[in-house]
Amino acid sequence: MFPFTKVFLLSIAFISSLFGKRDAPKDNFSLPDGISYEVLQYREGDHERAGQIGIAYKTKKTSDKKLPIVVFIHGGGWSKGDKDGMRYQAIRYAQRGYLAATISYRLISEAPLPSCILDVKQAIRFLKKSATKFNGDPERIGVQGYSAGAHLALLIGLTPEFDKFKSSAYNEFDSTVQCVFAVAGPTDFSTRAEKRGKLKFLTEEQNNNPLFLKEISPLSYINKGQIPIFIMHGDKDSLVPAYNYQFFNKKCQEMGVANFELHEFKEGGHMFFFKHSKKTLPIMDRFFDKSLK
Repeated sequence: MFPFTKVFLLSIAFISSLFGKRDAPKDNFSLPDGISYEVLQYREGDHERAGQIGIAYKTKKTSDKKLPIVVFIHGGGWSKGDKDGMRYQAIRYAQRGYLAATISYRLISEAPLPSCILDVKQAIRFLKKSATKFNGDPERIGVQGYSAGAHLALLIGLTPEFDKFKSSAYNEFDSTVQCVFAVAGPTDFSTRAEKRGKLKFLTEEQNNNPLFLKEISPLSYINKGQIPIFIMHGDKDSLVPAYNYQFFNKKCQEMGVANFELHEFKEGGHMFFFKHSKKTLPIMDRFFDKSLK
């Protein structure tokens, strides 16, 4: 496992990248001993980099037992970022004995919502198709996302059968997963529109369509039989305000959802997960170990 100091420095590098170019540079990086990292193409066509998935795994196979899988989804307001921003997490989880993946998706400058939602669900289906090559278990997949990535992770977990979020590729597989760990994620776009007016990451038509705002809100899909979901959110987050997790928590309580957990990080802003990694990473690790191992 990476020392926490190294994880923190890598996190800062990721945060900085969100405010730079849209596409991360094809950088050279050093892998830890015993870890391999491959980049595969899950979606062909325009914006090739937006259809890539990075796979991290232990180079030496030590057992025939299939590995649980954790998928990491980057944030950036649906407009910035790249799979490489969460590569350090995938490598860290490969070291912890998982098959780990980090995915890119089309940004709003490349295609409007819900294209990114279709992409990440397609990536899950592709991963199920490819999992056996890497000794991964397609029946044990967890998803982690931060900010916009948390929004996408929640929709993966809560809408496995929603046709509007399904592309035609790899349809011999489904996009169901076993658990979701969401950090600082938007859950309620109807309330967000009421509080902030038109949302700049949506088109004019989308902004004026209450049904569409509801359809892209994870809050709309809470159900008593949902998979285990853990939300971690800072109570001082000004970018994704507290009502997002508060409303989600309230609805779960009202519906009697037994497998939802909320961790309200006191005095935490939008970047608390990275700034306080010594506290946040062990919570995430315990959740995935419990849910997938």
